[in-house]
Amino acid sequence: MNSYNLGGHSGCQIHLMEDDDGKTFVRKISKDADYNERLKAQSEKQASFKGEPVKVPAVLNQGYTEEGLYFFDMEYVQGITLAEYIKTMEIGKVKGLVESLVSSIMPPHAITSTPECKYDVSQIFAKKLSDLKKTLSVHNNPVINQSLALLEAHDWSKLSYSQCHGDMTLENIIVKNDKLYLIDFLDSFYDSWFLDIGTLLQDVQVMWSYRFQETVSMNTVLRLIVFRDILIDEIKKVNPAYVVEVYYSLLQKLIRIYPYTKDELTYHFLNENTSRVIDRITQLEKAAGEVSL
Repeated sequence: MNSYNLGGHSGCQIHLMEDDDGKTFVRKISKDADYNERLKAQSEKQASFKGEPVKVPAVLNQGYTEEGLYFFDMEYVQGITLAEYIKTMEIGKVKGLVESLVSSIMPPHAITSTPECKYDVSQIFAKKLSDLKKTLSVHNNPVINQSLALLEAHDWSKLSYSQCHGDMTLENIIVKNDKLYLIDFLDSFYDSWFLDIGTLLQDVQVMWSYRFQETVSMNTVLRLIVFRDILIDEIKKVNPAYVVEVYYSLLQKLIRIYPYTKDELTYHFLNENTSRVIDRITQLEKAAGEVSL
């Protein structure tokens, strides 16, 4: 059996494998024994995903290596990331692409109450924010302090529990023959489609996947703006009140990056864009307050 190293995420190994019959598949191997359960949860999340027209690579097999590391095999989808595809795609195709994503991950109608489940949403977010606050206490940063104050005061109970990719960046969406495939599912402290939309905004609003590129063409920026605007419009169609929720989801995503930010350039980029998201939330809440009067 032939194997080609494809690199990896979160320290996991990813190999393109070819069996004796010439069939190819991808094998993802845990970075260490302590990560086994997390990778297993990710493979289960991928295998159980249900969404149309967006697809996922089929999980074909799973097991443990001789070293005791968990692995799973999946279908090989040969395409390019949406982060790259969007640079040159026809701008007229953006609407259909966004509609495909939304219809696959969002409920088709407004949810007026969170269905009963074993999760207490408010407590889960309160604990996560409490842990973050301890980690970020070393930062003397007004943007972080303002973000934490907003996040702690927010009512997270509106975030309905649902299937969730966990890391839905443009780099984790593959385009093949104009079809979308989700890859690199991630286990999360809480599963909700709101958090997936927040992660999408991290790319199309904040341009996180493009932060290390020296230049980003205006054509790419234009496509990202169109993507964002159509995404927000699609959310409004279901429930206008959801828009501020996805921006809060984006804010908590950004604030969780700070502890891992080591270089000054990324820190400045993160700070600047977090501040803009705070301004956006303030505008949305002000507009909502004026409507309710």
